[in-house]
Amino acid sequence: MSLELKSLQCSQSGNLLLCHLRGDWVLKTGTNYECENYRKILSQVGEGEICKFYFDASKRWDSSMLVFLLNIESRLLAKGIEADFSELPQKIQSLITLAKERTSVIQYNRANTSARQYDEKINLSLKFAQVSTFWGKWLLSVVKFFMGRSFLRLGDLLAVCKDCGASALPIITLIAFLTGLTMAFVGSVQLEKFNATIYVADLVSLAMVREMGALMVAIVMAGRTGAAFAAELGSMKIREELDSLRTFGIPAMEFLVLPRTIALFVMTPLLTLYADVVGILGGLMVGTQVMDYSSLHYFEQTQSALTNMWEVYSGLIKSLAFGLIIGLVGCYKGMHTGNTSASLGKSVTSAVVVSITLVVVCDAIFEILFSFLGYR
Repeated sequence: MSLELKSLQCSQSGNLLLCHLRGDWVLKTGTNYECENYRKILSQVGEGEICKFYFDASKRWDSSMLVFLLNIESRLLAKGIEADFSELPQKIQSLITLAKERTSVIQYNRANTSARQYDEKINLSLKFAQVSTFWGKWLLSVVKFFMGRSFLRLGDLLAVCKDCGASALPIITLIAFLTGLTMAFVGSVQLEKFNATIYVADLVSLAMVREMGALMVAIVMAGRTGAAFAAELGSMKIREELDSLRTFGIPAMEFLVLPRTIALFVMTPLLTLYADVVGILGGLMVGTQVMDYSSLHYFEQTQSALTNMWEVYSGLIKSLAFGLIIGLVGCYKGMHTGNTSASLGKSVTSAVVVSITLVVVCDAIFEILFSFLGYR
């Protein structure tokens, strides 16, 4: 049996199909690989047979031959037929081998990508369950605290309050003062165009008590105290001190996490009030030294701007949420750090980044909520 195509001649001998590639196998010849005769040849080859290819070395060929051979091999393999390219020129065999290796790598990468995506979904579910468990245990520890059944010690709570409160006053003073001073300078440049520089007092006071005071304190506390919480608890986990507490029947959530979160929850609003006052004093310095207003005049203008105490309360409400977020995130990252120093560093960095991100998101949510409720 012998059938011919334009550039392909096939003959069958027993269970061996000999395919002779004739002519110039280049793109411009326009060979039709999907013609009916080609399909007929494949249909007449049975399973378990061998298809052997030959090619005249004197003829020309390009990538079109490679594409054809790979295509026909895949179709033959689908029918259980072996494709033998041993009689083809060495260059063609090398290219076929390279193409197969590349295809295997692509398939392997796709399989790995699918596996990684699946693992990421699993890890995301586990992470969500981990966060939910931590939050639930913290709420239970708060309930036990109010019922008088908690392992929290008053001395530990006071020590943490001192570390995250009084010890933070120098950096809070510097940041708040420079924030108020900067806002006064920027505001005076714009208000001077309207001959209304006295309203710098209104600008600084309202911005500090409603927004900047709580936000600056939260950012400083996230970088200072939140990171410290993550480092302390992470170090305790690496040294297996948390396991020791569990061995003695002492819940780490009540003994370590609860005093830290309560301390930040209490101290952040107090630091915010302090930052508000220091920021106003920073604006006062600009008003008296640069714009030549008297201190009495500046304070009277500030007092008139703060007649609505909701402006102060809104900043304090935000600071309560900010303190709770920073404390929980710092403790969570520390409690769930790895067992190496590298993982501890990642946990500390992650605690700062996540805390600041959640603080900014929470601040935006509060502003939207206050605007929706009409408290503007």
